[in-house]
Amino acid sequence: MQRRRFIKIMATSVAGVSLGHSISARSLQPVRWQGYALGAEGQFTLYTETPAKAKRVLHHCFAEIRRLESLFSLYDNASELCQLNRAGFLPKPSPEWQPLLAAIDQAHTLTGGLFDPTVQPLWKAYDAHFQTSKSTPKSSFIQDALALTGWRKVEHHHSEIRFAQHGMSLTLNGIAQGYITDHIAAVLKNAGYSQVLIELGETRALGQHPEGRRWQIGIKDADQPDQIKNIAELANQALATSGSYGSLFSSDGKYHHLIHPKTGIPTTQWKSLSVIAPTATQADALSTGLSFANSETIAKVLSQNHSIQVIQQS
Repeated sequence: MQRRRFIKIMATSVAGVSLGHSISARSLQPVRWQGYALGAEGQFTLYTETPAKAKRVLHHCFAEIRRLESLFSLYDNASELCQLNRAGFLPKPSPEWQPLLAAIDQAHTLTGGLFDPTVQPLWKAYDAHFQTSKSTPKSSFIQDALALTGWRKVEHHHSEIRFAQHGMSLTLNGIAQGYITDHIAAVLKNAGYSQVLIELGETRALGQHPEGRRWQIGIKDADQPDQIKNIAELANQALATSGSYGSLFSSDGKYHHLIHPKTGIPTTQWKSLSVIAPTATQADALSTGLSFANSETIAKVLSQNHSIQVIQQS
């Protein structure tokens, strides 16, 4: 979605916040927004006794989404990420980069390198190939793009982010949605809201549902994406799902957006993999990286991180 169109939708959707009916003895009311965020459908639901105040807070949330997208978007040519990809370095990155880069480091290590945002050259190569051809890409074509990847080739400090090799580029599509979701959750929590569900590509729940139960989130069936396969229950947790059905290069589905960072081939161990974690940032990154992991690797990760749950569809 183009940047200008995104901002227009966000600006007009604020007025469309809906105020629900009272659902509890404390007169809590659901305040909902639905529209487009980060190039995808998104929505917030929060429960409050003061809907007018909530509407003002949501205005601030939308402004924060736009601000963070101006840093991390691949689709806004003026974003700091696009500047980094064009020049190969980014001097004086905004402070928000530091926790995001730290989260990438953590996910990269935890998955044994299976989460790696330097796969963007591979994505661009596949996209360019299938724009003009339906044939199988040559091995040399893949290897040339693969040579431009590797998270350890990204040097990052508070004062600069720099690629060690010319031609490298980053995609933050496997973690930025989660990071922004967590940021919005923090904004709402700091504003005093404790019963909130945020869905911006990834899902983050604050507290429990006002009915005294966990929030219930449907997970799509990988074979029939218009159907629900599982129900995840969240309380102060986040959920992210990665599936090869999401974005396809080839009409037969063989080539898709989940590209193995070590082989350069769009292949995954699972048709769909969901992660429940304490934060949406972690859930987002791990659902991407663990899509390439076998059962033994996933079991090892889970044994070291008891706060994480994984739901696979094979």
